[in-house]
Amino acid sequence: MTALIRLGRRPLLVLVLFLFQCHWAITAVRAEETRSGSRKEGASFELLIYQSGVTAVFSGKQRIDKDHGNDLDPNTDSIARGIDSLTFLFEGDPQEYSVPLQAGAIESNGFFPLNVFAVNGFATFPQEAGPRWAIVDLNRLRDFLQEQQPMPDQTIDHPQHYINAQHSGSELNTVAFTLKLHFSLATAVFRGHAAGTFSLSSATESLSFLLPNTNEALLFRPTGTLYPSDWRFNLVSPDHNHLLLPQDHYGPYHIVSFAHLAQYLDGHKAPDYLVDWKFPGSAVDAVLSQGRWLADDVIAFSAHCCGTTAELVYTLGSDKGPALYKTQN
Repeated sequence: MTALIRLGRRPLLVLVLFLFQCHWAITAVRAEETRSGSRKEGASFELLIYQSGVTAVFSGKQRIDKDHGNDLDPNTDSIARGIDSLTFLFEGDPQEYSVPLQAGAIESNGFFPLNVFAVNGFATFPQEAGPRWAIVDLNRLRDFLQEQQPMPDQTIDHPQHYINAQHSGSELNTVAFTLKLHFSLATAVFRGHAAGTFSLSSATESLSFLLPNTNEALLFRPTGTLYPSDWRFNLVSPDHNHLLLPQDHYGPYHIVSFAHLAQYLDGHKAPDYLVDWKFPGSAVDAVLSQGRWLADDVIAFSAHCCGTTAELVYTLGSDKGPALYKTQN
């Protein structure tokens, strides 16, 4: 106690406020996690992966785990684990060629959606029966899907091991992709280029939104520079009322309601909430990352600077700003 008194009244007050803030944040996080339960189903989606003359279309519903810290790549996983159908479209052919999928086929055996065209000149996809995977030359793919060619060029047990063992990075095919996430009041459209097991979100090059009753895509223009690691697919709040949009590698975050999205994207309206944070007493900007929703009105994110990482939570409308949850050195 003597040591604390010698610090003076002001440092002691700062310490007390800091401890109160930590306690409040921990209590809030636990309450929100209990209230939100284990919601794991997000927006319905189509992931289109393009190759010369043919497009693979993966469809399903986003699966979002409450604990984002356990996934190697929660962004790509939330898509891959939600896939329930695969269809091939060929240029100039109106017919759709569906590939029957077993439950859990896409998420098993290390398969990433980009692997469908990872090996140049071939398609890789799960077979209808059994755990094995088919590799088919693109020149014969339509015949195979029409069952005119009954056997694939090759069958494998583990696509990721096969690709890593048989093909160097220079042989992996870079493909263009479009990911459409369908929310009730808008569709988010991510576009980019990636190869092999590269994270889809990290390969994002642009984000736009399609609004109801219009064919015009409104482009999202961040106020600063986003690094590949800054892009995330888990934008929407659990109640589908708000979007969490990063603006720069160093923050801030904009939280925008769907009701104001069109005016916000046109530059005619400010975000509903602006969330930023700096380490107390530091003149260096912190890197803000891992922005995510904990509940309908609560977000969490990380701040990193000078060897220290802070975890923070923010409740929409709070006049206290982000609350410190924990720090790691």
